[in-house]
Formats: sequence, structure tokens, C-alpha cells
Amino acid sequence: MSETSKRVASFAEFREVIEKLKNQPVWQSRAGSGTGSIFTLQFGPVSARDEKWGKFSLMVCCAWRIVTAERVICTWHEDADTSLAPALQTLENSMVANAAFTAWGDLTIDFSNGHSLHIWNDAPYIDSDSWFIICEGLGNYWVDPRNTFIHEPHEPEVD
Repeated sequence: MSETSKRVASFAEFREVIEKLKNQPVWQSRAGSGTGSIFTLQFGPVSARDEKWGKFSLMVCCAWRIVTAERVICTWHEDADTSLAPALQTLENSMVANAAFTAWGDLTIDFSNGHSLHIWNDAPYIDSDSWFIICEGLGNYWVDPRNTFIHEPHEPEVD
């Protein structure tokens, strides 16, 4: 992907992408040995391009926590194998009930099983992207360290 194909996305455009998560099933998570606090979640139907990916793929590289109304289940401070991977599995096979995106680049996803995922944009304290979502047919959207929303279209498939 060339640098010129990347562009700043408006808050409204990014929010529209996030709203597409509503009513999507969560069917796979990836975390564990060697990932630290970074993880991915797959939403929606399986991708037509690659069965390891969902129509929506979320990757989180910043501060986050998984909660219920009663307690915090897991945070980015905990061990990937013993805490994070099992906590993410509690989200699998549930549906996205709501997804809220703030102008600061924070994201809260509420699930049908009563759990919520809170993601906080670490800008300006980190020097890498906070989190991103890949949307089949729409491209890649991410929050960069300057609290700017970026869009990068997918490369067209070559036969």
C-alpha cells in the first residue's frame, strides 16, 4: 500500500464503520503466548478472502479492559495466557449489542452476554497505533498516536 493511499478519515466516517459492528457475532479471538496485551477479535461472517478473518477484524494495541456490571474481568495489565485468552473467549459466540466511539478515539463494545470491552486511545503517550479495525470491502481504519483517524483502502485482488 502506498503512503498516498492513506488519508485522514472524519470522526463521522469512522463512527459509521463502528456502528456496522452492531448485531454482528463474535466468533474468534486471538491472544496468548508472546502477544502481551495485544489481541484480535473477529466479527460478522467469515471473510470471503480468508477463513481466518471475519468481515470485521479488531486489533487492540493500547489500554483496554473487559467488564461486567459487577466487576472487572480482565485488563491489559494481566497475563495473556492465564487471563486475557480466557477472558476473550467469554466474548465468543455473543453478539455486539452496541458499539460507541468517542472523538478521543476510545471505543466501548457491549455484548449480548452482559460483558463490555472498553478500549482507551493511548495518544499521545505511545508512539504506535492504538487500535484498528479492518472492514472487508471498506478498508482499514485506525487511531494513530496523534489522535487522528486514518483510512487505508484495501488493495484490489489480483488473479
